Amino acid sequence: MGVTEDVVQTRVGLGPVLATIRAHSAELAVADRLPEAVHRACLDAGLYRLGLAGELGGLRSPLPDTMSVIEELAYADGSVGWCVAVGNVGASLLAGIDETQARQIAARPERLSIAGGFPPVGRARPTDHGYRVSGHWSFASGATSASWLLGGAMVAPEGPPLVAFFPADRARIVPNWSVSGLRATGSHDVVAEDVSVPAGRTTLLVGGPRWSADPIAAVPFFALGTLLGAVPVGIARRALDELLELAATKTRFGQSTPLLRDQRFQDGFSAVRVQLAAARSYLAGRTGEIWREAVAGAVSPATQAGATLAIGLAADAALAAARFAHEAAGTASIRTDSVLSRCLNDITVATRHVAFSPFARGNAARVLLGLPPEQP
Repeated sequence: MGVTEDVVQTRVGLGPVLATIRAHSAELAVADRLPEAVHRACLDAGLYRLGLAGELGGLRSPLPDTMSVIEELAYADGSVGWCVAVGNVGASLLAGIDETQARQIAARPERLSIAGGFPPVGRARPTDHGYRVSGHWSFASGATSASWLLGGAMVAPEGPPLVAFFPADRARIVPNWSVSGLRATGSHDVVAEDVSVPAGRTTLLVGGPRWSADPIAAVPFFALGTLLGAVPVGIARRALDELLELAATKTRFGQSTPLLRDQRFQDGFSAVRVQLAAARSYLAGRTGEIWREAVAGAVSPATQAGATLAIGLAADAALAAARFAHEAAGTASIRTDSVLSRCLNDITVATRHVAFSPFARGNAARVLLGLPPEQP
């Protein structure tokens, strides 16, 4: 179920990143931010430039390739995969702000990483040259390492929602990310108070114009959720591989043969593995369809809806696989340093994101049925 060697090793030099993740695995398990060495390795490999427009120094990586890379990162560590996924979603939005402003933000693309909060919970007060932006955004994954932040905001008094970009040092981080899974994402709250943002450094989250000719600019915001969908899939693959290794030697109480020889285990393992493989294949197919349409110039609402449903299916299969692995391992998975316990916790936290929510899936189903989407 692994990705191709061309994608993993040649395209972005992922090998050194995976080695750095392994070297810092103990820290990643308990820290509330990405270790600096891991973040720097991701920057050096260009992992935050996969979704950045090519004109800004992006790697022009096709969306299916980017998704595969994120899945492989998540296999190694869920928090790293999640931060890279979110960072690339943010980077893709630079194709919607003024090109001159985008080039200033990405003046050193090899050092650029973007984090923040997309929901328009902030306020943007118009000024002669742009906006004064204030807001308090939760779940800002990667904010502790980001060079630039973004924040969704409503334009006062009754303007449209927009996304504003501002330097990371213009905001403060509220250290409140105390959770059971994806701990090293450092998804603390971010607060900005009356930050000056030029008008050209803002964009609409959905439906705004894009100046870049890179196909990534034609991928709608919500269709980029496929990158998030790759994270639980990668973590679940790791959980099943860990379980398979354990099952070769673990003998349950009252039995004389290893777990691997147990018929009930074989049936359960094969069922969740096939379900995960099917969901992964469907997600990959929908991501490929998004990219083909983006290359052609526009992604249809039906294709976006299909991708949202694929994301949900992948989340369900990944969670089922991780739960099976955790339960089948017995007491081996209840210890605080258990990889299987961490996999389950990471997937549980990841799949609470709105991209996997019943609301998102319901709206996708409505689109496919020819019905108008509901408003939150």
